[in-house]
Amino acid sequence: SLKLVPQSNNTAPIALGSAQAKIQKIDVAARTAALDSVVLNGLSIDAKRLKDGSIDLAALAGPHETAPEASATRKVEKANEAGPAWRYQIAQVSLNDSSADFTDESTPRPVKLHIAPLQLGVKQVTDDLTKPLAIDGKLTMNGKGVLAVAGTLTAKPLSLALHVDANALDASAFEPYFGGNLNATVSSALLSANGDASFSGEGRALKAGYKGDVSLSNVRLIDRANSDPLAGWKLLGLTKLNARYDERGADVEAARITFANFYGRVLLDAQGKLNLTDIVAKDKGAATTVAATTPASAPAAPAPVATPVAPKTASSSANLRFGQLVLQNGRVTYTDNFIKPNFTANLVSITGTIGAFGTHSTTPAPVDVAAKLSANGPVSIKGVVNPLIAKPSLDLTASAHDVELPNISPYSTKYAGYPITKGKLNVDLHYMLADEKLTANNHLFIDQLTFGDHVDNTTATKLPVRLAVSLLKNSKGEIDVNIPISGSLSDPQFSVGALVWTAIVHLLERAVTAPFSLIANAFGGKNPEELGYVEFDPGSATLSDASKEKLDTIAKALADKPSITLEISARVDPALDEPGLRSAYVDRQVRLAKMKDASEDNPNINPMSIPISADEYSKFLTKAYKSADFKKPRNLIGMTKSVPDADMQAVLAEHAPVDEGALGALAQRRAAVVKQYFEGKIDSKRIFIVAPHLNAEGIKDKGAPTRVDFGLK
Repeated sequence: SLKLVPQSNNTAPIALGSAQAKIQKIDVAARTAALDSVVLNGLSIDAKRLKDGSIDLAALAGPHETAPEASATRKVEKANEAGPAWRYQIAQVSLNDSSADFTDESTPRPVKLHIAPLQLGVKQVTDDLTKPLAIDGKLTMNGKGVLAVAGTLTAKPLSLALHVDANALDASAFEPYFGGNLNATVSSALLSANGDASFSGEGRALKAGYKGDVSLSNVRLIDRANSDPLAGWKLLGLTKLNARYDERGADVEAARITFANFYGRVLLDAQGKLNLTDIVAKDKGAATTVAATTPASAPAAPAPVATPVAPKTASSSANLRFGQLVLQNGRVTYTDNFIKPNFTANLVSITGTIGAFGTHSTTPAPVDVAAKLSANGPVSIKGVVNPLIAKPSLDLTASAHDVELPNISPYSTKYAGYPITKGKLNVDLHYMLADEKLTANNHLFIDQLTFGDHVDNTTATKLPVRLAVSLLKNSKGEIDVNIPISGSLSDPQFSVGALVWTAIVHLLERAVTAPFSLIANAFGGKNPEELGYVEFDPGSATLSDASKEKLDTIAKALADKPSITLEISARVDPALDEPGLRSAYVDRQVRLAKMKDASEDNPNINPMSIPISADEYSKFLTKAYKSADFKKPRNLIGMTKSVPDADMQAVLAEHAPVDEGALGALAQRRAAVVKQYFEGKIDSKRIFIVAPHLNAEGIKDKGAPTRVDFGLK
């Protein structure tokens, strides 16, 4: 029995329960020794690494001074005096029922390891350090898990080849070594492995490798700020792992990665900051808040534009290849404390696969992932992705169906000014990323979107949201739109969320400020602006075939939007319509002259329907001129003097009864003819004639000012 007691109180004792050696032969003269076995039972070691990095067991050797280096001659003399070195051979060294405690105080929080029981066997121990030693050991650490190793160890040159069989080792015990880089605490982590490990060389010639299976299970990460669960998983397993490291760098290959029963908590705090951005501590040793909340008295700052972390360029010294990633039964909880009231969503039952991918993949990996938005319908993601190359690429389609919109009412209240009381959402997305350029199309289908009462909110859009939604809805209460977006990952302000929200706001703006562009897109109109009005010939209130085609398109669109009313606002331009009215007056008088000549002076007949050929126009123009009630030039015998057709037209036009009242009447006729055309196509209760415009002011398009403008309410 042996017990080594240090003189310093900072050093723990080493206790040896018992030791025995079976000696085969000792030859003092030949300086050789052969032993069958050396057995140590009940060895107990308590060691510490102090804050200065020193090991306290070194103090057992006591203080010593470094002797001056001897000369080469003196070294030879000493060697001759000492004689030949001892040579020894031990068939087997065994360590049984032993224990070891190790405490590392150099870390921010001490690392404490308790190894018991500890069994170790070494065979064929000799003074020749170039010969491999057969080793076999087994231990339990911190009362959980078992590690068994078997293989060979060579001291010179250093070489290790072991079969490792680890079952549920307490990996969380080593958390202080890396936990300072995280704003989360690893409260649980179990490491298991079954494979062959190798190690040899030193410095740049260092080589290490592992072949086999390895897994990290029962992992739990706790938010340091509020002690809430942050993330974790039941199993993260790598099957058929082949990891190598040498002077060329690291090479890691695995046939499959299994990620099972995982969860994560994503939190946007009251300042609009995402907890994931702080998961890695920026100031080592100083844990910042991961999920802090704002005091009630502190005003909430506006949400910053989210900027994703730029993908790291694949290093030439790291080659990663994975055959397949399998996701099993995952869930993610998203909580938004930035908006009031707070919003929480749960993505559950996440399952699926991602095919082979790596740092140098030329073929993208197929993706097939399914999930469910809690209390809603299914979520599906399919396509291809290449995530580890220098410039990641993807081509993914995603869909989520039967999403209950009242669940996102806090967002509509904040940004639209109205809570959602009813509605369902189906969304189908197509995202493509290539050469850091993102293009995407978001297809939204919203059914029965219903708003509650308006809520005053400084962050809400000033747009008339209800009108925009009514314009987007069809007769069944459905909204079916596509929202394309694009952007560059190299832009420091890039954010997918910001792009989507900007696109939605732009859609609402377009619905309100240019509603007829929506109608044109839906019904194949060539020019969206042209549907906002119909043109007339100067001085005319007769619809052309092109105008009738426009009105038919508008009628079809409004028939699908029963809550929308149509405003008709006629317009005249005196500069064009006054000459037009005078020309129309002359034309009317010519046709009336033909009616009188045929004794068809019937007030129920529209004179403009009477045909006039080119051959007879001059005849009836003359009759109209002569019967007009104004002074005309006469010949010598007192008869009305004949004048050219152009002069007769000019004089008739000059005496046409055209004034401001006639222009107003023309505007009324234009509005009336449009409303009349809509009869039977649109409920008359939805059509309103508003005050006309008697000038060309305020026209921003390229259309003629002789027109009828439309407005939607």
